[in-house]
Amino acid sequence: MAPLDNAPSLYIPAAVRGRAMRAVLLGCGTVGSQLAARLPQGVAIEAIAVRRWRDLGKGAVRVLDNLDAALDLAPDLVIDALPGCTEAETALERAVHAGAHVVSANKAVIARRPDLERAAREKGRAFLYSAAVGGGVPVLETVGALTARGREITTVKGVVNGTSNFVLDRLSKGERLESAVSAAQAAGFAEADPSADLDGDDAAAKLVLVARAAWGIDIDPDSIARQSIRDLAPGFAAKAAREGLRIRQVGRLARVGGGVHAAVRLEAVSADSVFYRVEREGNGVVISLKDAPGVILTGKGAGGVPTAASMAGDLVRLVAEHG
Repeated sequence: MAPLDNAPSLYIPAAVRGRAMRAVLLGCGTVGSQLAARLPQGVAIEAIAVRRWRDLGKGAVRVLDNLDAALDLAPDLVIDALPGCTEAETALERAVHAGAHVVSANKAVIARRPDLERAAREKGRAFLYSAAVGGGVPVLETVGALTARGREITTVKGVVNGTSNFVLDRLSKGERLESAVSAAQAAGFAEADPSADLDGDDAAAKLVLVARAAWGIDIDPDSIARQSIRDLAPGFAAKAAREGLRIRQVGRLARVGGGVHAAVRLEAVSADSVFYRVEREGNGVVISLKDAPGVILTGKGAGGVPTAASMAGDLVRLVAEHG
């Protein structure tokens, strides 16, 4: 589909457009709109592609209602702020094969398609996705830094889905699941279909990416055992809270021989646990090392602001290395 002739567009500061890296932004929802407002120097947005066209405000950047039309511009950089849909996977595949740099937060696609990252590297292009795990918590960056220093990571465990944590906190106060999910959606943490968060699919995809960064091992996301928040008996979380416990969705990775064991479980944690203190949309990750003290990371994990901030950090690194 051709670009819309008179499409209004999101305002992008003029200073951003004064540099050479031509980019298209795929998606302008909660994350994409936040990212567009904090683009670093060296990134020039030529078009924004949305799956359903809408008015994004006045400005000079074209708005397209077709991903192919954006990729037809042959950009240097594709910034992916889409949900993990079929269209996103197709767009990332096309971007990589066209030789574009990629910055994405699309953990579901990246987890099941390790070949995309490999293909980008073989072409000498960046394929960055720090925001895919932890939102504003630098999980992948920390794992990468530890392995680069020769540290041996033995286990990684954490609350890596802020939406599930937000919902569980509300359940612990006696709220019903439907109401808790609605509140998460209203706050911009949960999608219209919250299944990936509630059922552990999102956390499982993140474990795949952490295992890849820590040990260079790819796990099939579908092979990871998981428990769903929807399987909790009504009132169970509130009962645990009265006993001084909190229910948390915890992802666990452990290096076992030449492989990796991975699981996403619902756990009752006590007040001495790091995960007990991770509240609302927060994330918390504990990285254990062989022959060295471990690392604890905490911060906001869900929402447009922390995710966009992490993607902006990837863009800064990209411009520094390839700009």
